[in-house]
Formats: sequence, structure tokens, C-alpha cells
Amino acid sequence: MKFTIVTPSYNKGAYLERTIQSVLAQQHPAIEVEYLVLDNFSDDGTAEILDRYAQHPHVQVQRYHDRGQADAINQGWQKGRGEIYAWLNADDVYLDQVLAQVAEYFQQHPQVMAIYGEAVYIDANDRVLKPVTNIRNYSRKQLLSHDFITQPATFLRREVVESTGLLATQYRYVFDWDYWIRISKRYDFVRVPIVLAGYRITGDNLTTTGNKRRLQEMIQVVWQHGGLFHLLRFGWRLVRKYAARKIEIPSVAPTHASRSPQS
Repeated sequence: MKFTIVTPSYNKGAYLERTIQSVLAQQHPAIEVEYLVLDNFSDDGTAEILDRYAQHPHVQVQRYHDRGQADAINQGWQKGRGEIYAWLNADDVYLDQVLAQVAEYFQQHPQVMAIYGEAVYIDANDRVLKPVTNIRNYSRKQLLSHDFITQPATFLRREVVESTGLLATQYRYVFDWDYWIRISKRYDFVRVPIVLAGYRITGDNLTTTGNKRRLQEMIQVVWQHGGLFHLLRFGWRLVRKYAARKIEIPSVAPTHASRSPQS
């Protein structure tokens, strides 16, 4: 089974090589990995890292000025020829041999078109901080007011990507949630009980910064896809969350290893 994996990159040199190595370590007789790293002309040492992989038979390195993270992923996916599509941000990692497990699941469940699994939060030194506890069993209705799908642990059949279209480049923070909702209008996701990815918390991730703009984008997505009813559900969930002082993402100090606008 062939995978197309895209890593959008901009000034994540402190973590990028670990991301690349986590993909290359997935080599298995049952899978083929088409791996594209698209870099937006980083100026933090990323170029030197990518030069080491320029001739690697399993890595395609491309540098060009993109219009944001979603645009870079779109460009990579449009070049892809895999059966299964995913993207892995330049500071996240796959855990050992997870692509082989994903391939096995898809092969054993040919009717399943999209899956997401479990994940753990990791720090700048790859230390596991805690499991991602925001993940929920799939519900098309709940997805309209709650993004419970963890992006680096999500995999899609090619048909899903082709029929859903490109990621929405007008969003900086929530283009993944918007995409999951768009997918759910035609396909059901399946949650698999496998820890697939490490979601790195550095203190300057998109998920942990840009509070006002991120909230505005979240409201826009809920209103567009769910209307007033789900917007009220979204608001009520936030009220309960903050009233209970529930903190999902571990708090870490910014590392200042990156000036990236991406997460």
C-alpha cells in the first residue's frame, strides 16, 4: 500500500530532522512511502538539513513561496500518487511502525475511507508529556461543534481527498477541522485504538497561540457548517470547559527555536 505524506516546513529546523526520520523509519515490506517536504524558504538552518536529503530516494524536497501551511499541503497532495494521504507537521512525529499498522487496517477494512487514531503530546526533547485526551469516538453531529480528531493521527484514502477537494487556504488555524467536516458530509471516519503520532508542544504552536484569531476562525467554521444550533453548542462547551478549568494541552515555555507561522 502506497502512502503520500506531506510535511509543510517553515523555520522548524530544530525539529524537522526528527520529523523526517520518523517517516523514513516507517519502511516496511507491506508499504511504500512517497514523502514530500515543502519548505517556504526557511532561514533558520532548515536548508542545510534538507540538503542532506536532496538525493534521498524516499524524500522529495521542494522549496517555494507558499500561501500558508494549507497551500503547501495542497501542493504536495496534488503531486502525490499514493493510495493513502496524510500530512505531518514539521515538528510532529510518527511513532514506530505505525504506517504498517494503518495499511493493515485499511486492507482489512476496505469499506473504511478515513481513520484517526490516538496520539501523545511530546516536548522539545521528545519526552512524552501526556496522552491527547480530547479525542472522541466519531460522530458527524458532534464534529460540527467539537474538533475531536487529532490531525497527525489522521489518514485518508485517495478517493476522499479527490472528492473533497483542497484544504481551505483562507484559514490559518482551523483548516484541518474545516476539512474533517467537509469530509464527513460524504464519508464517515473510524477511530482506531492505536497510538499513531507524537504531537509536539513547543509553546509557539498555532494551537497554543493566536487566541483571538483562532477563536474567530473556529466560530466561522461552526457557523458555516452547523449554523446557529451548533454555534450555541460550541459556545456552551467552551463555557463548561473553562468553568471546570480543563486544560487539554500541556503548558510549556516557548523554545524560541522557530519563528514559524505554522504549527
